[in-house]
Amino acid sequence: MTTPKKPAATGSRPGADDIYMELFNTHKLHDNDTSWMNDSKCHPDDGITWFPRVGERTRTTEAKQFCQNCPVKQKCLDWAITNKIIYGVWGGHSPIERAVLLHARKIKAKIVA
Repeated sequence: MTTPKKPAATGSRPGADDIYMELFNTHKLHDNDTSWMNDSKCHPDDGITWFPRVGERTRTTEAKQFCQNCPVKQKCLDWAITNKIIYGVWGGHSPIERAVLLHARKIKAKIVA
């Protein structure tokens, strides 16, 4: 596993770094390949809040817009869904949007099976 590039927390509320570290240290990852993170558009100096609080729509929208032209947007989204990441903006989607996509994928898998 490649050591992942840390998503930016600059401008985030206190504790965003703790959330990030929780994801990688205590969350059981089903997909350990994080090499794609090195090609992501986000970085510590971009000033984006990647882990906005519930209801912080402006910050969520800003993060989602930042993701739009990222070369690894789909990989980021797939990784977050596969690993059931419930915090932050990943692949241009909020946790609720990812939950909807996960549910749709499960339904599609049942129909195909």
